[in-house]
Amino acid sequence: MKLRTLLLFVIVLCINSISYSQIGIKIGPMFGLTSPTVDYTGDVKDFYSGTKYGLRSGMNFGAMGKVTLGPLNGRISIGYASLDNTGVADPSNPNSTGEINNSLFMFTLGTEFGFVIPASPVKPYAGIDILFSSISGSFTFHDASHVNSDVENSIKSSSRTGLGLSVGSEVAFGKIFTLDLSLRYNLINLFGQEFTNVANANRIDSYVSLNDAGDPAYSAGDAKHPIGNDRTIATIVLQVGILFGF
Repeated sequence: MKLRTLLLFVIVLCINSISYSQIGIKIGPMFGLTSPTVDYTGDVKDFYSGTKYGLRSGMNFGAMGKVTLGPLNGRISIGYASLDNTGVADPSNPNSTGEINNSLFMFTLGTEFGFVIPASPVKPYAGIDILFSSISGSFTFHDASHVNSDVENSIKSSSRTGLGLSVGSEVAFGKIFTLDLSLRYNLINLFGQEFTNVANANRIDSYVSLNDAGDPAYSAGDAKHPIGNDRTIATIVLQVGILFGF
């Protein structure tokens, strides 16, 4: 119900803007920096302990399109970001290490409200997006307790739905070319959090799925079930778009 309400809100904003002025279309590539935040950041020890995902910043790229409807833009995009980290894994063994990799695919549908500055090519805006994301990856531990060593393990692909907020500015160069600069906060797993239960689970089973909900079998000190709480997956994104108008 919450997802339907958010999606309806975005669609209504876009429809209500049709009465303003001539429709314009802009499309082009985008790229930037994705920084994990909240429980998506941390270090490898956090990933091993089950408290966070332990990832650091990485590059993103993709494509986006905008439909201009007066002061509002309808926005659609598809993007990919690669995030990773390496470091000490098991605090009880300083010689242990781990490597983590995440692949984040994201489809967004949203709207932006622009603020026109008279006689200026600059158009600041604020926006809201519905996010549809898929997260997968891999990890490897070396000499860490209760898990296999020197074996690359896959993280099963999981889909989540979330909400994004943005502020930015379009800078027009003539009638065709527009530079789009934005800062975005993406709450990726607002909906769909879950823990994948495995019969006769071992500790390694806690890592091979996204498992952003707490483990029902968790208890303090249980080496097989390290994930005790729900985990929030969010990113801060600096993004540059190069758009061509039609």
